[in-house]
Amino acid sequence: MGILDKYVAKQVLLSVLLVTVFLLILVGLITFIDQMRYIGRGEIGFTFLIGYLGLQLPGILVLYFPIAVLMGGVIGLGVMARSSELIILQSIGISRTGIVLSALKLLFPVILIVFAIGELVVPRMEQYAANQYNLYASNGSISITYDGLWLREGSSFIGVRYTMSDNSLMDIVRYDFDGDDLVAVSKAKSGSYQDGIWQMHEVSKTIYHDGFVTPLTLETEDWKLNLNPDRVQILGQNSIGLTIDSLIDYITYLELNGQESDTYRLELYNKLFSPLATVVMLLLAASTVFGPLRTMTMGARIVAGFALGFSFYVANQFGAPFALVYGIPPLVGSLLPTLIFLALAVYLLRART
Repeated sequence: MGILDKYVAKQVLLSVLLVTVFLLILVGLITFIDQMRYIGRGEIGFTFLIGYLGLQLPGILVLYFPIAVLMGGVIGLGVMARSSELIILQSIGISRTGIVLSALKLLFPVILIVFAIGELVVPRMEQYAANQYNLYASNGSISITYDGLWLREGSSFIGVRYTMSDNSLMDIVRYDFDGDDLVAVSKAKSGSYQDGIWQMHEVSKTIYHDGFVTPLTLETEDWKLNLNPDRVQILGQNSIGLTIDSLIDYITYLELNGQESDTYRLELYNKLFSPLATVVMLLLAASTVFGPLRTMTMGARIVAGFALGFSFYVANQFGAPFALVYGIPPLVGSLLPTLIFLALAVYLLRART
């Protein structure tokens, strides 16, 4: 990096980091105030909530970092524009694109670091936070983490009333079919996962064969399923909170059982393209400084940049799911809003007043 590259990059990166800290403090404070209503549940107190909030901060960082890039980009480049530094840079032959690329040289590694935090740190910390909350709220007893799951395993349908924080299952029912014919119904009081097999306890089983009904009562019964505790947890989570590895594993599991996987594929592609979406946020910020909006005041630029970023967010949140409704492939549905706003940002950057 040259001297000018470093100068531009540091100005933008500093603004982005300051906005990130501001958003973390603001959102963290709002979250903490909201969670104070939990005080008194079991062993939950003020000290616990402070630690609980600390476990949530990485997730807040990942969620709001694209907004920080947008606002930080508007502020950082806007301050340089107000002091005529951008005009000087362009007068010595550095193009608008070159200035934006200079800003990206330091910012893009930070984007990748935040992406890595979202993949490697956030899921584990959020799961640990949820387990700690359940543990303290139940006065130290093993607590229920998910409620009411149904899944399909080949020609069998399995319902789980409760899954526990130690990955055991409670109140399980299984319906086995041969084509359209019901051949067996099994009910288990509990189940635990050992060496790749679910061991069910206190099983009541009814077998239907050639017009006869045979009831059985078993102390234990082994169920060999493709399902494992990690996949059980995925069933009880929002797909947004899953890692790329978890999504790929679960997509494979769904497709092996002949089930629809487009929703999870869409979330997988959204995660893979999230660094590109953050870069688009910076380009949208730059477009408010270099493009037709450059004559506006700093406050107006921030509002305009926020409006553009919010429009991009809405397009990602609602446009991609609509693509599934109309049969558009998940890859196209995930990438299309990003490409549209990328084209818009490039157009605004090149527009002349």
